[in-house]
Amino acid sequence: MVKVVESDLRLRLKENFDRFNSHLYKEKQMVDFRRYLTGLAVVAVMATAASAQVGVANGSANSLFACVATAAGTPELRPEGYTELVGDIVITCTGGPLYAPGVAIPTTNITVYMVPGVPITSRYMSSNGASDALLIIDEAGSNITTGVAGNFGPKATQKLCTTANQQALGGSACTAIVGTDAGTAGGPYEVATDGAGNSAANVYQGKIGDFGPHTVTFYAVPVLPPATSGVTRTFRITNVRVPVPGGLLTGTLQAFISTSPSTVLPLSSTAINIGVVGRPMTAAVGSVTSFQQCLPQTKALASVITFTEGFATAFKTRVVPGGAANGTSAATNTKWAAEQINTAAPNNQNIPGGLYGGFAQNSESGFIYSGLNTGTSTGYTAGLADFGTRLKAVFYNIPAGQTLYVSNGSFTYSNGVTTYPTLTPGGTSMTPYAVLVATNTGEATSDGSAFSDSNVIGGGAGVPPGTQVALTADSTGKAVAVWEIVNSNPSATDVLQFGVYTSYTAASATTSFPYGTPITDLPLGTPLNDVQLSMAPEPGGGTFTTANSTQGQNPIPKFASVATYEGRFLRINLCQTTLLYPFVTGAQGFDTGIAVANTSTDPFGTVKQTGSCRLYGYGVTVGASGNTATSTLLQGCDELSNPLEGTNCFGIVPSGQVKSVMAATVLQNFTGYVIAVCNFQYAHGYAAVTDLGLRNLWSSYLALELNYIGSNAPAGTVGSPRVGTSSIEILVH
Repeated sequence: MVKVVESDLRLRLKENFDRFNSHLYKEKQMVDFRRYLTGLAVVAVMATAASAQVGVANGSANSLFACVATAAGTPELRPEGYTELVGDIVITCTGGPLYAPGVAIPTTNITVYMVPGVPITSRYMSSNGASDALLIIDEAGSNITTGVAGNFGPKATQKLCTTANQQALGGSACTAIVGTDAGTAGGPYEVATDGAGNSAANVYQGKIGDFGPHTVTFYAVPVLPPATSGVTRTFRITNVRVPVPGGLLTGTLQAFISTSPSTVLPLSSTAINIGVVGRPMTAAVGSVTSFQQCLPQTKALASVITFTEGFATAFKTRVVPGGAANGTSAATNTKWAAEQINTAAPNNQNIPGGLYGGFAQNSESGFIYSGLNTGTSTGYTAGLADFGTRLKAVFYNIPAGQTLYVSNGSFTYSNGVTTYPTLTPGGTSMTPYAVLVATNTGEATSDGSAFSDSNVIGGGAGVPPGTQVALTADSTGKAVAVWEIVNSNPSATDVLQFGVYTSYTAASATTSFPYGTPITDLPLGTPLNDVQLSMAPEPGGGTFTTANSTQGQNPIPKFASVATYEGRFLRINLCQTTLLYPFVTGAQGFDTGIAVANTSTDPFGTVKQTGSCRLYGYGVTVGASGNTATSTLLQGCDELSNPLEGTNCFGIVPSGQVKSVMAATVLQNFTGYVIAVCNFQYAHGYAAVTDLGLRNLWSSYLALELNYIGSNAPAGTVGSPRVGTSSIEILVH
């Protein structure tokens, strides 16, 4: 077999690079238009494959041997993806000399360079760079009708030539000899044989990195010229993956192709577009409910997480949907059609260039070839991804005393109504759907088994929709939920929504907040009950590190967090009432009685609450030498270890009772206004100002309620439909 001749390869590069570079930037002007290509842009070149015949020895005049490289498609690449599948490269040859039967077929080395020079991240099948990037001759295994009677060309069984075989001198496993086969049209036809009458190897394994990390080389590939007019020979290069994060790839990706010796496979075009970077995914947290800590909740919907794909094929299933329409038996399908891996075939995604019902680009897997695998119990199969696109939510600062839940499947949420999709097992539904596959730890699994109901957390047979699955927070209050795409629509922008639920018991009113600090007590921008959203796996989950994310490492797929999507997933407010006493004095022979009634006992079934109040005084201290501006605080008696009700603290107010203090005792020499913050919902205030009987003066009033309601607004505002976002101070004056 022919060894690689590096000097010849570099000579070919020098000859072609100037021509290639001149039109490279012109092609990039098409980037904005190509961003809107849908998943159906990856179209199989089956018309070319249909004429991918073996050579015919019929005495026709030989023509010039010429080959041209084209892209089978220019898919959109996700900005988050480290292992994005680029479009297949198809080399189509015509003409050439007619070789004598029995001679060895000439071979060439084919190297593909990525431009810009991003590293190729196809899976390593061994540590030396031998990968699952493959070159397939004459669309082997497609079973396209040809004039050949035997099993050659497209009708040949897929037969592997490994990198080791390609680089070994005289490797018998990859012998390619000119043979003949009687054709249905009278033949004889020239075919590539192994010397024993069988088809020669027609699937060649690519080796990454011999000419830089951005290259893949196929060594000693036999090139049998088709010779006869109207007959072509094809070489399809597939399963090439690249990383987009990192800044090197921001627009169009091109492939530059070099052959050595170039006379064996002469290329008239060596630079083609094989991918364009699309828009990133977006995510958000919405429909956040404000709860009260004194009212218990059981799996109440706290918020809704929404993931929206950046373009129509950004959310991908592990493999294309199954079903008889794609050449597999529906009976072998698992519950989720799009996760189907046919164990009898063993895979249904093994036709070179197949569209698979239009789902080809909606799959994380490429061309699946079971003839190339690592052979271990947790081994990897060429082209087969480990899972579909995964979506991750990382919850931070889960309050103590809370149990947080997430939905085990996606749903549609509108106007407070949750709707789960109805899916048919074994079908090819395009209804977007994702299921929960990991919580708390873990983002990835090997491809050792088919996806089934047992993979879905919180679901048994049939995976009941709407099941809420509890998360377990670690010591820092953090927990993780990961969902996997099992259905998606390749021609629409999918939106997936998931529920976040909470359960907690009612807490007694205290000045400390039992479930974390209430949102209304925090400045804007403070991270509280925060959830961060991304694709998965990503480096933060521990499945892989950025150091090995760009060169042949598992798992596939994997992603970077290129943007921060986050929001508060939970709001629980203290059960409080805030009262304003506009005039209070305890100076110069006057006093003010400050009373608070707890009216949570009533004939209407209101939940009874108990709590104390803090009194904040703002005004002046009256002294012999004049008045001094002051602010003072009287704590609630439930805050002190040595409470003296009415002396050093405001008493605890049981439901249905009234407590009071005298300003001359607790706010001596004070004149101003007082704001009372009471830790129960139904507080009402009353004040009476008197001159202590010297002149029998008396005046009284009801306290004004300043109570704000739960909202997204900062403290000091309300956000109800009635008042918009007016200040609570404006509302009471």
